[in-house]
Amino acid sequence: MSTIGGIAPAPEFSKKLSYPIPPDLEDYEKFSELKRKLIKPENIEKVKESWKRLLVAIEKKVEEIKNAKDSYIPEIEWKTIKENGNKFPEDIGKLFEERGCLIVRNVLDKDTVRGWYQQLSDFVSKHPDVGGYPNPITNWFVFWNKAMIEARSHPEITQLMSVMSQFFYVKDSNLPIDKDSQIVYPDAFRIRSPGQETTLDLHLDSGSIERWEDEGYRRVYAPIFEGRWEDFEPFELDSRSFAKSDLYSHLKTRPTATSAFRTLQGWLALTSVKSGEGTIRFLPNIKLVTAYSILRPFFWRDDGEIDIETPKFPGAIVGSGQFFLSEKLHPHLKPLESVISIPYANESDYIFWHCDVAHEVDKVHNGKNISSVFYNALCPLAPYNVDNMIATRRAFYRAECPRDFIKDRTQSGPSEGDFPGEHGDERNILTDVGLRALGLKQFELEEEGLSAGQRRIRNFANNAMKTGIYNEKELYNYMR
Repeated sequence: MSTIGGIAPAPEFSKKLSYPIPPDLEDYEKFSELKRKLIKPENIEKVKESWKRLLVAIEKKVEEIKNAKDSYIPEIEWKTIKENGNKFPEDIGKLFEERGCLIVRNVLDKDTVRGWYQQLSDFVSKHPDVGGYPNPITNWFVFWNKAMIEARSHPEITQLMSVMSQFFYVKDSNLPIDKDSQIVYPDAFRIRSPGQETTLDLHLDSGSIERWEDEGYRRVYAPIFEGRWEDFEPFELDSRSFAKSDLYSHLKTRPTATSAFRTLQGWLALTSVKSGEGTIRFLPNIKLVTAYSILRPFFWRDDGEIDIETPKFPGAIVGSGQFFLSEKLHPHLKPLESVISIPYANESDYIFWHCDVAHEVDKVHNGKNISSVFYNALCPLAPYNVDNMIATRRAFYRAECPRDFIKDRTQSGPSEGDFPGEHGDERNILTDVGLRALGLKQFELEEEGLSAGQRRIRNFANNAMKTGIYNEKELYNYMR
């Protein structure tokens, strides 16, 4: 079978069969063997039974989401969290842990946010040749504007990030993971005009086939591969912090994988963003949807029998994200019924979603006003992220395109560094937390209550700051 860009052609639909035939991944033997490795013989019957339980649970959940519509997305006032000792009320916290998405309202004063939007809008209006994607542009290649640097380091936002990090936990306190410290993942910002269309279909970020192929990544989903999907723990960091989500970064295709580990993706609304006006849409469940996505390659025939022979991984695109491109390839999720828009967001509201939550954006902006958001994810200080921190610091000093977006710059044109005085610098970093997140200030090693693992990763990050080098061999010494 001929292939393009590492994947087979679009799915074929058999006239004789009641189910679609997903494409084979290009390296037939490699990915067929991978399937046999993932499901051990002694677990085959357990996995088959777990698949049956999963389909029953998904059917009930889809009905629940369909009936609730956009009210299914949890929301809470930032003021309420702060008045509760910087902790989530238990009921809202449980909803977020199940559904994986959340709106935190009124994080900042609206005048500050409107000022940031104006700075960003003025810059791209003055320098449209900095470019972006798609065409016409919605996401701009702007990463180091003064407004963005201030936003990432603003005390309200860094405090919010600290609160959100508490949903995650580390079982082995000796592992070099520090969920209480963050690094910057420099992302773009969006200005979407009324009528603009986009084609970002329902998907998962943070890799695709890597979820099965990378040894560290598949440990995250070990209970699912063993027939115990109910025991999958989405907020445990022990294995996830070492998972590699960009095994195919060498390919020339545009990846949705990233060189950083983002526990939560998120954006700050810079303008009012309503349902149907170019906003984000979620399939709001972590455990069931993740288990389904992971197991679907083994049960694509829909006859209850397991496939551990073929290199068929529905929706997996090598070098990109995990897509749910056809309802026929993932029929039980019923995306036409289970995928819902957020109800609305006003400037200063923050939207978060777990790295395993399926999401998309409105195909068309049917509103009358500009829809603008600033992307800013939660990235803990972990091995996978120290390398990113060093690369990000380099890009910051030069005001150049971060490495994950270099492939996006298919057209020639200036970067922010070509406009001296119009991009931000260290003077725009508002807090020490912001300085550390960019690799510009050493992490504290004697802070009270640190675990052995936190000290290890902080020490490793501090050495990387001094040398400018990510030394993976040195990291393994810290892990002993």
